[in-house]
Amino acid sequence: MSNQQEPENLAPDNERSLQTLVRAITFSQGEFSLILLRCNYAVLRQRMVQRLHQLSPLHISEITLPASVKTLYTNIREQLGDEQPPALMVFGLESIKDIDTVLTSANQVREEFRKNFPFPILLWVNDQVLQKFLRLATDLENWATIVDFENSTDELVNFLQQKTDEIFAGDVTHNPQMCRELKTARQDLQNRGKVLEAALQASLEFVLGLNNYLHDQIDAATEDYQQSLSFWQQINYLERQGILLVNIALAFERQAEKNQTENQRYWQEARNYLQQAIEIFEQAQRSDLVAKHITKLGEVLRHLQAWSELQILGEKSLPLHQNYGTSLQLAKDYSFLAEVALEQLRWSEAHQLAGQALQILTD
Repeated sequence: MSNQQEPENLAPDNERSLQTLVRAITFSQGEFSLILLRCNYAVLRQRMVQRLHQLSPLHISEITLPASVKTLYTNIREQLGDEQPPALMVFGLESIKDIDTVLTSANQVREEFRKNFPFPILLWVNDQVLQKFLRLATDLENWATIVDFENSTDELVNFLQQKTDEIFAGDVTHNPQMCRELKTARQDLQNRGKVLEAALQASLEFVLGLNNYLHDQIDAATEDYQQSLSFWQQINYLERQGILLVNIALAFERQAEKNQTENQRYWQEARNYLQQAIEIFEQAQRSDLVAKHITKLGEVLRHLQAWSELQILGEKSLPLHQNYGTSLQLAKDYSFLAEVALEQLRWSEAHQLAGQALQILTD
């Protein structure tokens, strides 16, 4: 049942796999069968699920496993209760924290599946889960049929372009699952001999840097950011240069937090990169991005006790945040100015500015 067609023919190939899957569900009524649905992309999986429900004459129940689940068999029983559906589709395996334990225990109680689930069970898996399935649940996998669902080459390229654009624009929050899908898409394209355009490769390097940063691999993140930055500097794409400079600054800030003995050097690097970013955003006439990131520069200046610079920044930030910012950012501006006044022994002014910050937060 596994797909063997060329990438360009994957759309009809997916349809044929769905038709075969419907037949398998129909023929397995009244007895246990296990079907592993291999798919690496959430959007494609959603499309296939919708189409499967359209094609199937039988009702297919759905459950999603919680990330904290410890046993597959027990959780399915608990979620089904007394229900005996014609077929059951199971989501969430790729998000389980202790997937090794779940698969090992499922293999140990495989006979319970056959005894108590007299209907086909469809498990959605990605490549990582499937590899673990083959290694840790060998006996259970021997009962299984694997069905592949793939994106075409054009769909993969469009997926990479769309998601990296959204991450750069801040329209979506980067997360490990998204990074995993992007890395898989890049690998799939490499396996098909597809060479990515330089701009798309640079976008991916930024996303990989974000992923390394989230995993506290700061040196690797900085290297990815620098490679991406080099490309956007070559083509003079100002907004993306600024975004990368901000993220490089955040990497140095994290280094300062991790290395207390050398933190001043890292704070200085963070300041330099943030100042460059602000200048780039101003050059691009993106006051909204200046307003978004200037508060971070203020926090770095506070760490460096650069009070004169912080005074100038606070006065500059106020009108920006009145037009483009949030109440929290405005309160932060007043708190910066209050702290400077406090350090310069201007007690009355410090009291007044702190009061304004607190009033904004109260309102």
